[in-house]
Amino acid sequence: MQATIDGMSAELRRSKSQLDETQTVGEGLSLLGKQVTAQGEMMRDVTARLSEVTVPNQVYQQAMGRIGELEQALSRKDQEIQAIRDSTVSKEQYARVESKIGELESILSNSMPKAEFEDLTQQINSLAKTAPNVSGNVELELVPTSTSFASAPQQIHVTSTN
Repeated sequence: MQATIDGMSAELRRSKSQLDETQTVGEGLSLLGKQVTAQGEMMRDVTARLSEVTVPNQVYQQAMGRIGELEQALSRKDQEIQAIRDSTVSKEQYARVESKIGELESILSNSMPKAEFEDLTQQINSLAKTAPNVSGNVELELVPTSTSFASAPQQIHVTSTN
């Protein structure tokens, strides 16, 4: 009987030792489980923070492509605007030119071509020479009043030699 008691005692110590080991492994597993859970929560927090401040690469690439398209469109518009600027003048310059055109048209309305003027002068002089003398000798001569043919009308001087 003593041998049976000693055998059972030895088995009880072994069982107690295994129980202690199991409890130690269980506590270790429990601690490890808590650490895994804490790290999982930390990873979720990090993922959430990353998703707040980052975007997927595909979305980024699409945005960069759109930016490139818009920059090209803007560049084309800038070139169009520059072409318009190169081919136009300001309203002030246009108004000055219009004013000058009006002034020149006014001057030209009171003038005639030089060839036509000389033709008329010759006709008047020839008519004056062939016209009969009414009272004595009358001489007609066309005298320009200025050197510019674009100025005021010309005058005819009539002189009598009595």
